[in-house]
Amino acid sequence: MEKIKTQKLSNLCLKTAYLLINGGAETYRVEDTVERIGRSLGSRVVCYVTVTAIFIEVNNQNYKFTKSVLGGTNLQMIDEINTMSRSLADRTLTPEDFTRRINQLYRNKRTTDFRFPVKAIGAGFVSMAPMLLFQMPGYYFIYCFIVGVIGYSVSYYLSHLSMLPYADLFISSFVIAVLGILLKNMGLVTEYHDIIIGAIMPLVPGVAITNAIRELVMRQALSSMVRFLDALLVASSIGFGIASALIIF
Repeated sequence: MEKIKTQKLSNLCLKTAYLLINGGAETYRVEDTVERIGRSLGSRVVCYVTVTAIFIEVNNQNYKFTKSVLGGTNLQMIDEINTMSRSLADRTLTPEDFTRRINQLYRNKRTTDFRFPVKAIGAGFVSMAPMLLFQMPGYYFIYCFIVGVIGYSVSYYLSHLSMLPYADLFISSFVIAVLGILLKNMGLVTEYHDIIIGAIMPLVPGVAITNAIRELVMRQALSSMVRFLDALLVASSIGFGIASALIIF
């Protein structure tokens, strides 16, 4: 019975770590959360995480390993699992409920998501924010909103249709730059650079860069460098997309 219990615990910890990594959590947060779950369930769990691999040891007798991939950012996933692990430690959540909810998250690979129109509108509002810094006229806000929604929509659908990494960011930033230039040529705006800067804000990997810096501060050098490289590739894809549009048009 103890072997079965240990086996189930190792599987549970492995799934939890996998979900956190794919949600964009820092490695030290993943290790701390998984080991807290083990202590809450009366077992000694040792967790070692890199960006591409997860190692779990339970009670010095059961070992698990799985590959992971560098996913996007799902703060809702991270927050939900972190809240559940602390509720488990406080005995306000039973082990059975915790296991059931982790299995449900692992099966769906996501939390309750917002619908695409809500995401697109949110991207439009994010695109409008830089206009406040530049103190642009009111109509710039409207154009930034429209271009930002279109750019995000292109990136969203291409990321679901194509398995080629970073291609969606290149194409969506290219589309954003073309729309900015088109607005300038039509005489609707005088500075298309401001439109481009605002509209690419939903695509910029701000959270990834922040997490990379936090990893470096916590002396997780390997994970930090991998996250920095991924953020650099994302930023480069956006930059090359914009540059290509400016060169062509």
